[in-house]
Amino acid sequence: MEKNPDFSLHADVRHRGQMKDLWQWTRMTSAKWEDAWIERLQFLGPGRAVCVGWPGSRSARIEAFVDEATARKLVKDFGGRMVKAKDWTAQPEQTREPLRIRKRLTVHGDEAAFAAHDDPSTPILIPAGMAFGTGEHATTASCLRMLCDLAPSLPTGWRAVDAGCGSGILGIGAAALGAVEVEAFDYDPACVRIAKANARANRVRTMKVSREDVLAWKPAAPADVVMANLFSDLLVCAAPILKKATKKGGALIFSGVLRSQLPEVVAALEKNRFEIQRTLSRGKWCAGCCRRV
Repeated sequence: MEKNPDFSLHADVRHRGQMKDLWQWTRMTSAKWEDAWIERLQFLGPGRAVCVGWPGSRSARIEAFVDEATARKLVKDFGGRMVKAKDWTAQPEQTREPLRIRKRLTVHGDEAAFAAHDDPSTPILIPAGMAFGTGEHATTASCLRMLCDLAPSLPTGWRAVDAGCGSGILGIGAAALGAVEVEAFDYDPACVRIAKANARANRVRTMKVSREDVLAWKPAAPADVVMANLFSDLLVCAAPILKKATKKGGALIFSGVLRSQLPEVVAALEKNRFEIQRTLSRGKWCAGCCRRV
């Protein structure tokens, strides 16, 4: 077996040595979901999760080294299997640094830091949990930056949609920036559960979270801002639905797009009467903001 350099988000996290009572949880996944799984499993702690792949393969293996109770929970929530781990040296827990966005939002992963927040930005609490979207990944951070840039130009009483909400961070950010109503949904039940918990932790009562498939979702009413942090193939297929969900003149913020896939996503959005306003690139990922014309 060979570790593919493309899958080296947490390279060289294994260390030789004996550590009792640790278990190895594994499951197979599509290679394109690599980053989503690595971020989703950040709650386990630094270096606890890795993604192993093979050159030219579309598949990858997710591995996590945890205690028995956590391994059982991972199997229950995500499938896969668990076996007794052999060689592992635990790394000390580290507190995630707050993520500051445009001096308007500060995303905390620690409750104590959230409670002690004392600068003019609006604090958001997103504990590391079993959901995609702590704010650190390029796709999520780019969406938050675009949302902060867009918010001052939005009308009073603006509404937002968070499609594929993950942890709910974008919907919570929209509420913090002035959205009076947020519709958030995800296909993953674990994400729905955690997004609801995060909304409660941030005292956001205007965000409704539900389980939906974006390709089968029927928007109740068009929103001023639609945020879709999805993978490119899903964005392409969902473009007609996202059009219906966005008011004429409203904005669509999209992300989760690889650089090589940006042209096909842009083409699908333009075909559905979206006009690209700007795009951002961070590493291999792209995000963009467009208007429905």
